[in-house]
Amino acid sequence: RTRVEDADDAVDAAEEYASSDNEGGRFFSDGLTAKEKGVMDWVDHADELDATLDPASVQRLVVRLERAVSKNTTDRVSHPDAPEKFVESEAELDEAIQRLQLLANDVQLLKVLDDLGALPTLVGLVAHENADIALDVIQLTVEMTAEDAWNSEGESPEERAAVITFISDMAQNEFFVVLGQNLRRLNEGGESSEGEADRQGVFQTLALIENLVSLDVSLAEQAVDGMKLLDWLQHRVAKSFVQNTTQVDSNQQYAAEITSILLQASSKLREQAGSTFIDTLLQCLAKYRKHTPDEDIALEHLENIVESICMLVATARGKQAFLEAEGVELLVLLQKQPQVARLLSLKILDYALTPPSPNRTGETSNAETANVDTESRAIAKRYIDALGLKYLFSTLMHHGKSNMKKLYKAYSESDERAVNCIAWLLRLTETGTPLHWRVMAKFVPSPADPSSWKSHVDRIVELNTAYSERVKEAEDQVQSDSDLEDEEGSAEERYLSRMDAGLFTLQMTDAVIAFVAEEEQVKEHIEQRLKRKGRSLADVCLELAEYIATKRSDTLTAPATTTGNAKDLSTLLLEL
Repeated sequence: RTRVEDADDAVDAAEEYASSDNEGGRFFSDGLTAKEKGVMDWVDHADELDATLDPASVQRLVVRLERAVSKNTTDRVSHPDAPEKFVESEAELDEAIQRLQLLANDVQLLKVLDDLGALPTLVGLVAHENADIALDVIQLTVEMTAEDAWNSEGESPEERAAVITFISDMAQNEFFVVLGQNLRRLNEGGESSEGEADRQGVFQTLALIENLVSLDVSLAEQAVDGMKLLDWLQHRVAKSFVQNTTQVDSNQQYAAEITSILLQASSKLREQAGSTFIDTLLQCLAKYRKHTPDEDIALEHLENIVESICMLVATARGKQAFLEAEGVELLVLLQKQPQVARLLSLKILDYALTPPSPNRTGETSNAETANVDTESRAIAKRYIDALGLKYLFSTLMHHGKSNMKKLYKAYSESDERAVNCIAWLLRLTETGTPLHWRVMAKFVPSPADPSSWKSHVDRIVELNTAYSERVKEAEDQVQSDSDLEDEEGSAEERYLSRMDAGLFTLQMTDAVIAFVAEEEQVKEHIEQRLKRKGRSLADVCLELAEYIATKRSDTLTAPATTTGNAKDLSTLLLEL
């Protein structure tokens, strides 16, 4: 018996097994029809078959596919108005395509498909009149590009290269163009089985894009270009197909997730996303201004929207678009409300204020950095003028009712974001200007508010000492576990461990302390608070000196300068 003959019996058994499945529609359960579950169960146990998949058996699979395509085409042409006349050949074609999923067990045999000229046939089937046939081909490519196919027992460069070559060869036959056309013909709004199949088609198409990002980012970029996917995603993240409700549907959430993944992975796509994309994302964000999502899927949608905005505002073009779309004003509105969006908006503000550097985004040249710095300053000015400081410091102090107390615990990184934002507002506003003093006023005594400044200073010192302890513990742990013979490796490991423990946030609290300690009364208060925790301003100076040295260095582990403790805070501020 051949592998194909075994497959005949296996598929029949799989279909019988699948007929007993009662989990409901594939879109609303695990994304698979009963038949697909049976076929996938057979594929999972394909290794148990006696025969071995080889070029000869792949050739037989291709011959069967070509025959099925030819017969189905003939039947459709001969009986265009009588579906019952070609339903049998369509079932045979469906089965012939699904049999090719065997190749997921040995992706190096994918080259045989190209050698036999099967790739144009597969691409053509994506445009088949029956969307289920197109879905079969899409599922086939999803199986071939899944990490399990080329990384099941540890990454194999040969297997990975074979899959990349397969998708590249498909692209040579306009696969991505046809895939984009197919995506746009799918109707997710239908309530019939056809609507369910179309929703599954969208899901599988997005799954393919996710696989391509893991496989090869350049292939994912090529797919996005060929499919014109950014335009489709911009529309889909904002549109729900849940009938008569504003609830988020599964594919809407997945579209938001894919958008986030693509923008994180590719600087090219971040630059391609136009100003209208940011405007759409901001409109999605605005819907959560007055409520916290009750369902996990809606919360995930919100978090992915926030992540996408962060990726875009990290670029010069994105910052400009953010300003033009009144994104700063929206952040202030979000921060007024006791909802989860208040805390998530701090992440956007952090990215918007931070001028990109090679270490942060890896995409901005020195010439561009000056321009981005200008945009960051404009965002800082807009935020201060919009009275955002009140809500920023309210978040820093964990003000709010019981529901906000729960959110502060759930989103503990909001402390880090608030500190980063305050540090950047101080750094981006020129010393001595009204804008700078409006930030400083939160930390210095004034006739109008003679006492609250101490609570703000105490909160910064509290965070400073807390993160100092975390960093010290991490450093001690690495030092006790490290191999003394590998000093260079140990230094890098120690630095990364300290970063994971919160070194950057510690350094940002140092920066805030450096600014506000320019006022003598505040400086004395800070020294007293630090002394109680066994720290001093000399420690702050050393940590700031290390931050500056690392920022200027080409290496990851630039040590603190030996003269760091000799430099006063004013000198270090000039070097920030």
